[in-house]
Amino acid sequence: MPRVVSAWLRHEPRLLAVEHRRFYHAYLWVYLMLMGLFVVWVPFFTLFNEPRLAFVSGIMALVSVLGVMLHRAHQLTLGLALMMSALTLLAWLSVFCFGLSAGYEYYFFIVMAGIHLAPLAARVRVVTTLMLFMAAVSALMVSPVLHEGSVLPAWVLQSANLFAVFLMMVTFLWRMLALTEHFERQYLKDASRDELTELLNRRQILRHAEDWWRDGVPCAVLMLDADNFKRVNDLHGHAVGDEVLRHLGRLLTATLRQGDRAGRVGGEEFLVLLPRIGRTEAISVAGRMRSLLAKSPPVFAGTPVPVTVSIGIAISHEVDSLDQLMQLADRRLYHAKHNGRDQVVAGGEHEMTGFATADISPPPPGNDGGGLGKAEAVEEGTRDKEDDCQEKQHHKDSTPFSRTPLVG
Repeated sequence: MPRVVSAWLRHEPRLLAVEHRRFYHAYLWVYLMLMGLFVVWVPFFTLFNEPRLAFVSGIMALVSVLGVMLHRAHQLTLGLALMMSALTLLAWLSVFCFGLSAGYEYYFFIVMAGIHLAPLAARVRVVTTLMLFMAAVSALMVSPVLHEGSVLPAWVLQSANLFAVFLMMVTFLWRMLALTEHFERQYLKDASRDELTELLNRRQILRHAEDWWRDGVPCAVLMLDADNFKRVNDLHGHAVGDEVLRHLGRLLTATLRQGDRAGRVGGEEFLVLLPRIGRTEAISVAGRMRSLLAKSPPVFAGTPVPVTVSIGIAISHEVDSLDQLMQLADRRLYHAKHNGRDQVVAGGEHEMTGFATADISPPPPGNDGGGLGKAEAVEEGTRDKEDDCQEKQHHKDSTPFSRTPLVG
C-alpha cells in the first residue's frame, strides 16, 4: 500500500511545464494533508458541541477532494484557489466559534505561505494577500477571547493547532527544498546531455577539453563521423538515422574507460577525449570501437543497418593549443573520409587497427595528390562520387572547430 501511494504521488498524469513541476508535486502533499485535517475536524467539532463546524468541515473535505482532482488534472490555479479558500473559510469560522487563543488563527499563515510560494502573478499575490489580511482581522475583531463552554484549556487547543500548522509548514518546506534539489540536478543533467544519444552535448564535452588543457592533462582526441549517414537517412528514413546515432552513443559508452569522455558535437559527429594515453593506445581504442560496430550493427525493426565510422586522432603533445588539437583531429577525420572511409587516421605512420590506417604525410615531389597521402579514394560509381561531394561539403560547413576558436 505505501508503494502504491508513493507511486501515485510521484506520477504526473500528463506532461508538465518545467516551471510547474515543483509546484505540482509540493502542493499535492499539502492538499492531501489539508484533506486529512478536514476529515479529522469532523468528529473533533462534533465532540465539542459544534455541529455547524462539523458540517462545514465535512463539506470542506469534499471540496478538498475536488481540489486534488483539479490539481491532478493540471488545473493548478483553480485547485489552489479552491483549497486556500476552503482553509480560509474554515479557519475564520473556527476562530469565530472557539475564540482567540485557541490557535485557529495560525492557519491563516498556511494560506499566506501557499499563496506566496505558488507561481502566481504579482498582482494576484497582492490582491489575495490583502483579502486574507482582511479576513484574519475581521475574525479577530468579532471573536470572543475563548469559547465559554470549552472543555479543554486554551493552551491545549492552541498547542494542538500550533503543532498541526508547524507540521504542515515543515512538510511543505521540506518537500519544496527536496524537489528543488531534485529538479536542479535533473535540469543540470538535461543541460549537459545530448537528448538523442545520452552522451555529453557539444558545450559540455568542449568544457571538459578546456579544463583538461588548462590543467595540463595529456590526452588523445578522437573525432568520429558516421560514414554515408545521409544515405542512411535517404534510404531508410530519419527514424533509422536516429537509431543509428543512439546505437553509436551506446557503443561509445560501452567501449570507453572510466574517466574517458564522449560527446556529440554535430549531426553525426562525435568527440572522444582519452586522458593520459598515447597514440598507440588511442588507435587501439579506435580499433575496438570499429570492431564492436562491425560485430553488432544497429538494428531497426529487426533488420541490421550496416554502418561504419571514420576516425581522426590527435595527441595533445603534437600541438601548442587546444584549438590546434581539435583542428588536427578534425583534419585527420576529413582525410579518413576522403581516402575511402571506414578507417583511422592517426598521423604519418602506418598503424594497423584491423583496417588500414591512412598516411597523411606530405606527398613526394611531382605527386599531385594534394597532400592527401598514399591511401587513395576508391571509385564507387557516380552515386558514391555525388555522396562524397555532398558529405565533404556538409563536413566543411558543419566542422565545429574550423571557424570558432576555443580558449587554449
